[in-house]
Amino acid sequence: MSNKEERSPSIFIRLLVVLLVLGAGSGGFFVLKKLKQPPQMKPVKERALAVEVMKAQPTDRRVMLGGFGEITATTKVVLSSEVAGRVVSTHEQLEAGRTIAKGTVLINLDEQDFQLDYETALSRLKTLRGDLTLAENELKRLTQLYRKNKVGTLPSLEQAEAAVNSIVNQMRQIEKDRDFAELRRKRCVIRAPFDCRIVEVSVEKDEYVTAGKQLVTIVDDSTLEVQVALDSREAANWLELQAKTSGGPVNWFGRPESVPCRITWTENESLSGKGWLDRIVRFDKQTRTLVVAVRLQPNSSAPFPLTEGMFCKVEVPGKILEGVYILPRQAVTNEHTVYTVVEERLRTSPVTVLRMEGHNAYISGGLNPGDTVIITRLENPLEHSLVNISVSGKTP
Repeated sequence: MSNKEERSPSIFIRLLVVLLVLGAGSGGFFVLKKLKQPPQMKPVKERALAVEVMKAQPTDRRVMLGGFGEITATTKVVLSSEVAGRVVSTHEQLEAGRTIAKGTVLINLDEQDFQLDYETALSRLKTLRGDLTLAENELKRLTQLYRKNKVGTLPSLEQAEAAVNSIVNQMRQIEKDRDFAELRRKRCVIRAPFDCRIVEVSVEKDEYVTAGKQLVTIVDDSTLEVQVALDSREAANWLELQAKTSGGPVNWFGRPESVPCRITWTENESLSGKGWLDRIVRFDKQTRTLVVAVRLQPNSSAPFPLTEGMFCKVEVPGKILEGVYILPRQAVTNEHTVYTVVEERLRTSPVTVLRMEGHNAYISGGLNPGDTVIITRLENPLEHSLVNISVSGKTP
């Protein structure tokens, strides 16, 4: 009995301690809860897209058709020997790359045989002229005797007349021989037919050449051109062609307008020249291109000009587009839409793309004058997104 009474107070004490601890913990929890401050609520700020923009304004702009081609000389001549003979002399600067003035003697062939034939013909003509004088005097004498004095016979008169005709015929033949000898003698001297540049030399001094032997190849650098292949669809839409007159080819293109063109060397864009559209050369069915010829404007002052053999880029002006909006190419999506700014919000606008040229896009519909067009490339932006204009661009 005594043992039970001794244990009972200890149990109550333990329970009391537990309750006191729990109460203290609960009280501390509530005190700490009261001390905790609620977090401050901050407003959510919409993030704006930083973009570059430009003002859309309609303008007139000429279409530029482009292509590439190699500069070639329109006049390239191979000088050949017209007579056979030995080369007795050549020009001291007869070598590839030299420029020669018109009329300069390039090659001399041996002309002694032709000179001898010429002098022989002159000698024979001199003799025959004397014989002709005698024969004509004899014919005149016999004619007077026969008609006035009735002396002589008609056959003798006819014989004297035949002698005169024979001498005349001989003289005519010898005159031909003389002229032919003179012509062959002149052909022994080969001159530059125009101001030229020597491309190739195929003969040496003291060499014997036959008629038809190729001697020198020359070109005229004052008449250069570039043949450029234009996309046939582009040419059909934008190339300016004159109306055909009656009597011309039925199924061929009209003559192109002689518009000024720009030619630029692909190896160095700072080296460029001017030219004009000259003609349509052909339609290439393999590449489906229209090949046109652009003539270069001569430039004698440039120390390093555009010359034969250079591969160049050519810009050919076409028709004029009226009232179009010119935007940077990246401003137009593949779906032919542009992004505009309306009250600081992005808006998608469908447009009519008339033409893509270089870095520019030509828009014929879908925009109004003064529209603010985003020229920054964007990838699937949300419609009505807030925009922040960082830079205002200029019209291309």
